Amino acid sequence: MKSAESNSRLRLLFVAAVVLPAALLAFLAARSINREEAFIEKRLERTLDAELVHVVGLMNAELDRVREELERSAPGDAAGDPSAVFAAWKKASPLIRTPFLLAPDFEILWPRPRASASEDELAFLKANREFVTDKTEIPVYQNIVEVYGQEIVGLAASQKPRPAAAAAPSVSRAKESDATSDYAQTQMALKEFESSESIRRQVYQQARERGREPLSRMVVPDSSPESERQAPTRRESIFISEPMTFGRIISGRESGLIARFLGEELHLFFWKKAADGAILGCVVDPPALKSRLTGLLPEARTPSRILTVLDEAGRPLYRPEERQGRDWRRPFVSREVSGLLPRWEAAAYLTDPDLIRSRAGFRALVLWVLILMFLVSIMAGGTLALKTFRREIELARKKTTFVTNVSHELKTPLTSIRMFAEMLKEGRPGAPEKKEQYLGLMVSETDRLTRLINNVLDFSRMEKGKKTYSPKLLDAGRLAGEIVEGQRPRLEHKGFRLSFRAPDEPVLVRADEEALRQAVINLLSNAENYSDATREIEVEVASAAGETFLRVFDRGVGVPRQQAKKIFQEFYRADDSLTARTKGTGLGLTIARRLVRDQGGDLIYAARPGGGSLFEIRLPRVETP
Repeated sequence: MKSAESNSRLRLLFVAAVVLPAALLAFLAARSINREEAFIEKRLERTLDAELVHVVGLMNAELDRVREELERSAPGDAAGDPSAVFAAWKKASPLIRTPFLLAPDFEILWPRPRASASEDELAFLKANREFVTDKTEIPVYQNIVEVYGQEIVGLAASQKPRPAAAAAPSVSRAKESDATSDYAQTQMALKEFESSESIRRQVYQQARERGREPLSRMVVPDSSPESERQAPTRRESIFISEPMTFGRIISGRESGLIARFLGEELHLFFWKKAADGAILGCVVDPPALKSRLTGLLPEARTPSRILTVLDEAGRPLYRPEERQGRDWRRPFVSREVSGLLPRWEAAAYLTDPDLIRSRAGFRALVLWVLILMFLVSIMAGGTLALKTFRREIELARKKTTFVTNVSHELKTPLTSIRMFAEMLKEGRPGAPEKKEQYLGLMVSETDRLTRLINNVLDFSRMEKGKKTYSPKLLDAGRLAGEIVEGQRPRLEHKGFRLSFRAPDEPVLVRADEEALRQAVINLLSNAENYSDATREIEVEVASAAGETFLRVFDRGVGVPRQQAKKIFQEFYRADDSLTARTKGTGLGLTIARRLVRDQGGDLIYAARPGGGSLFEIRLPRVETP
């Protein structure tokens, strides 16, 4: 009962300390695996987005260089023959397509409608006359973060809990921060604008209320929310447009670039104020500009991604050769380029559309293998620890029971011996046969006491490794016969029928005589203790195939099948309580097997047909010299 209760508590402890934590860790790991694809997608998105930020920076820097290059190469004025001046300017830079010259009051001085005018010049006059003469407005594109930076920072601050009041910065520290405050504010506003849908809605609403309309983006990135991918009605740009006249655009500036859509085609204008107040400029050649910008791209194709730039019509400036068509308006991630190149996007695509899924699948497989190994290790280690712990508890319990049983076993024969000795001393049994009976019982109890003490001493020496042997050639048949005849009077007195069989010729073995004698006596004692109504013991010596067999048969209670593997364990008894019908210490069979194995043999158990048990000692046979 106590053993069952102890095992139940150990199982509960095992479940609480091992199974539940392992299951929780496995659950968390499984959730992590399920999110692995989203995690890989997000990480790849951040990586490629950082690359696109770099590309956008390069392109904006190149636009600045284009403006500076055109400004340096532009003539100081167009006095004299504008045709010759502008012809020389066009030769100086491939970026110049159609030069123009305006008077300070925006009158067109060049090109003039004439028979010798080129198609480009005539097209320029037709498309841009109203604009360059300051008679109409065109949309001017600005970054919404630069226009509404303070509002964005204010909205972000209002949505976050206010920290404790801090000391006001000193004047000197405020002056030091002036140089970087604008840049820092712009970066902060950009971060808040990109990360908050609520802030974007409010800022776009403010822009519309002030007559500034956001552009529509040409692409829908695959990394955008699923709702946007399924229904991409309109994706608002970070650039907003505000109608302005040419005079307002150039007011307070000396030179610059202007982006203008003519139909669906984007044109870039360069202008510069001359010393005499005139305004000269040109239409930037689109192929030359695209060539310059395309040359800025890093390695456009790698095993994992394709990097390109889409123009205002969604056409890639670089189109790698691919076996199947690709929807260039569905990049993995993209970034708008500049207000000077509205609707242009720097875009990155996955070379293999299944790249994320395959990476996630491989990593999930590795993680599942690691989780299974982890669980197996935890369960195996926990089970081993539980078994070891339970074995130690069981061993401690058995040792405690062993001490109690040994005390009881020692006390019982001593009590009997003392009782019969006192009776003999007082001369109570008058008949001689009674005296003989009492003396026989005293001798029997003395033998029992001797076996018990020898077992305890032998077990102690074996545990300490101090048991020594003196092996020699023995006749197993003769030795077994002597043991049987020595035990016969005592066993027959208790009602046992004892028989012995051995071959006529010597059966030689090399073993320690006392060790082998002790093993056989222990087997006879075991047969005696566990015999019930049928008291029959047979001892047999035989040999075959180079082995010698010493067998002890009985017709006792036998051993239940589930306990057959435990009977040779130290201190093991099917019923180890003090009230058990069969007494013992649980060491007899343990010592017998160890003694036999130390002689190079073995002791095995088998159920005897018809009921009872068979214990068989096997030793290597030594041939007769």
